[in-house]
Amino acid sequence: MSVIPVTNSNAADAGARGLWGSRQAWLVTGLLFGFMLVNFADKAVLGLAAKPMSAAFDLDAASYGHVASAFYLLFSVSAIGVGTLANRVPTRWLLVALALTWSVAQLPMLWTSSFGLLVASRVLLGAAEGPAFGLANHALQKWFVDEKRQIPSSVVALGASVGTIVAAPVLAWVIVHAGWRQGYLVLILAGVVWIGLWLAFVRQEGPYGATSSASATSSASATSSASATSSGSATSSASAVATAAAGTAVEEARAGYRRILTCGTFVGSTLLGFAAYFGLALSVTWLPRFLQEGRGFSLTAAGTAVAVFWAVGGVMTLGAGIVSQQLTVRGVSTTWSRGMLSVAMVGVGGLLTVAGVLVDDPGVSLVLLVVGLTAPGSVFALGQTLAGQISPVRQRGTVLGVGVAISTLAGMVAPTVMGHLVQSAPTALDGYNRGYLVLGFACIGAALVGAVLIRPVRDAARLRRPVGA
Repeated sequence: MSVIPVTNSNAADAGARGLWGSRQAWLVTGLLFGFMLVNFADKAVLGLAAKPMSAAFDLDAASYGHVASAFYLLFSVSAIGVGTLANRVPTRWLLVALALTWSVAQLPMLWTSSFGLLVASRVLLGAAEGPAFGLANHALQKWFVDEKRQIPSSVVALGASVGTIVAAPVLAWVIVHAGWRQGYLVLILAGVVWIGLWLAFVRQEGPYGATSSASATSSASATSSASATSSGSATSSASAVATAAAGTAVEEARAGYRRILTCGTFVGSTLLGFAAYFGLALSVTWLPRFLQEGRGFSLTAAGTAVAVFWAVGGVMTLGAGIVSQQLTVRGVSTTWSRGMLSVAMVGVGGLLTVAGVLVDDPGVSLVLLVVGLTAPGSVFALGQTLAGQISPVRQRGTVLGVGVAISTLAGMVAPTVMGHLVQSAPTALDGYNRGYLVLGFACIGAALVGAVLIRPVRDAARLRRPVGA
């Protein structure tokens, strides 16, 4: 089965439905969900294999933190570079290139005992995974109109949670029974399988991409001309297509990148993303080790706990997307349905994280930390829809890439900060608590700034006006 191209002959039907290629759109959404699933399984393996791998490479806590941070050395740079490339190169091929590089980057882990090769493998993997979320959303937004993007974007983001939910217990079992290197082999094969499925089922870009607007406009024009001598239903269909094409044409108006990247919505949502990614980086690289060293879990129990942790995060991400889209469709301003909802998730997450550190009861503390660490994650999907809303479609790949690049800079900082705090603290638990306090206050601060700056309706209107108008 392949994705059916949108041609002039089916454009009228697409316009009449109000959503172009809905079956194809959700097929692509499902495959992009799988793309992010593999992506985060690749990230999760380092934390799950942390103790046996640290023993194999003779890494202390600080050294392990540096290895984890090396993953993000080129993460942001590649997010911008590939995001800009996506304005010119079909995203379906860029996604294949990324997934292939993931598998190649992890091959040395099957045999190497070299610390240098370990770091190089992590740097290459990070360079290939940096553009993944922005590129996936850029591809996704070519298949959905703006007001219907929150739920599919949240589904794609949900792949991150499900990837870790599936990976944590499975990889923990593989690591315990077959060794940590075999955990990497499983992920290499998963990447190859995803490439095969993507190539089999997706053979074109979506109808809401920059290159689609011209064909949509042409189709609308042709249909409108024919409708002059045809039935009223044909006229209605032509009107629907013309409306869709017009909506795309509005998006095509260009704006200076400096204006886009310095507007309040972009700055505020990116700052929220930075705080949320600080927590994500800690969770991916340190959570299993925290559960073992700070809470006394076995590796198997830590793998199960990590799966529960990401399940909670997945529910929050999807739930926030559903609430956001329902509010948007009902006419609530996206300042509230996207912007302030993002602010609330990050701010509340920060407060709960701080509370989790300060509460004495271990069980209550762990519950608060789980909810506090997962709540901000919903901002990744919502932030992508905010950036897509204010960005002209021909520039969207770059804008989404830059947003991801800035947000994920937190990944270079967070693992190293936690490693040094754990290494220098009287006990491992004290070090972890200090790291989570840093995260909590960062989320609270970002939420306060975001509440002031994020105004997507205002900023979208300003960016579509000529300079000086």
